[in-house]
This record gives sequence, structure tokens and C-alpha cells, in this order.
Amino acid sequence: MEWSFVVALVALAIGALAQRTVGMGFGLVVTPTMVLAVGPVEAVLVVNVFGVVACAMIIGRVWRDIDWRGLAWLVLPAIALTIPGILLAQAADSDALKVAVGVLALVGVVVSAGFARTERSLDGPPLRMASGALVGALNSSVGLGAPVIGMFAILSKWDHRVFAATMQPFWILLSLSTVVSRQVVAPGGAPPWEWWMWLVAIAPVLVGVLAGERIAARIDQVVARRAVIVFSLLSGIAVLVTGIVGLAS
Repeated sequence: MEWSFVVALVALAIGALAQRTVGMGFGLVVTPTMVLAVGPVEAVLVVNVFGVVACAMIIGRVWRDIDWRGLAWLVLPAIALTIPGILLAQAADSDALKVAVGVLALVGVVVSAGFARTERSLDGPPLRMASGALVGALNSSVGLGAPVIGMFAILSKWDHRVFAATMQPFWILLSLSTVVSRQVVAPGGAPPWEWWMWLVAIAPVLVGVLAGERIAARIDQVVARRAVIVFSLLSGIAVLVTGIVGLAS
């Protein structure tokens, strides 16, 4: 068994733990590792496939807390912008696009975190639709939409338990849409794994979800919101650094 596959298994476990605990973070943890382990194109497929697996394992545990109306306002525009995001990535310089998105994401998260210190909150269908559309476009173009969804959670002061629950069907639907859209627009991109390797990779996802279950039961709202801010910032940094490295090489 190759060491790159072992590293990928560890990343899947940590990503699943973050997804269960915070409601986001799977792509942030897994994407950079998968890029190194299987390549940038193949990483997109692996991250989205196992993102669906992780969220599917979690959704039954949080079903009662899902905000279905809020989900609809977010996920429908996200799915609608999936193919345009793929086309944007093909038309533009991908590294320059990542740098621009990374800078905007970092500024947006910092501004949102500052806003969170006030008593006000921003929410409603227009903001949800705009946030969902941006997540869909960024997820399919640069591979990370977490900063935008994190900003929305901060601005709206969404109850963390509801947010974490609602993110599971959100990422399932968006990841499936991304996988299907990529196969239509740009077919291929699967890593050279044997069939049994795909099955083995499910095990660390399950371990991560079960470990995250224990942490999620003990985490409070303040810590959870701070975790959302941290993961959003790290997502922006990851996109920015990836773009800078690409431009420099």
C-alpha cells in the first residue's frame, strides 16, 4: 500500500471529524492532501465523493435539526451555479482566480467576524441565495466554498446546531451536483485506485464521524462559532496559497 494512500486515509478521518463537529471543514482538510496524493484534478472527484459519504453518515444523527427552508434558499442557487463555475475555471487562469478568491474570502471573513461582535444579524432569502450561488460557483471552480458559507453563518448568527445539521444535506446535494456536472463538462479525473481502495477509504470516514459525534455533544455555541471563523479563514488561506504557488511555478 502506497504511503500517499495512507496519508489520504488519515486526511479523510480528520476531515470527517471536522465535518461532524463544526458542520464544515471536510474539503479544507482533505483537498490539499488529496492534491498531493492523487493530483489536483483527481482530488476534486475524491473530495466530493467522500464528502457525500461523510455527510450521509452524519445526516441521520442530525435530521431533527435541519432547517429545510433555509437549505432550499442556499442549495438551489448553489447547484445552479455549479456548471458556470466549472466553465469559469476553464476560461480563466485558475491560479490567478484562486489568488483573487482567496484575498476576497479573507477580507470577507474578517469583516464578518467584526460584524459578529455587534448585536445585529443579517439574514433572509436574498442573502441566502447570494451566498448559495457564490458557494456553488467557488466549489466547482476552485474547489473550496467553505469561506462563503462560513461568512453567511457568522452574519446570520445561525444557531450552530441548526447550521451544522443543515450543512449535511447541503454538501450532499452540492457535491453530487459537482461530480455529475464535471463528468458532463470535463469527463474523467478519477485517481488510479483499485476498487478495494475505495472501500477501505470508507473506514476512516466512519471513524472520523464517530469521533466527531462525541466532540459535537460537548462543544458550546461560542466555541463552535469560533471554529467556523477559523475554518473559514483557513479555507481562504488555502486557496490563496495554492494560487500563489501555482503562479510562482
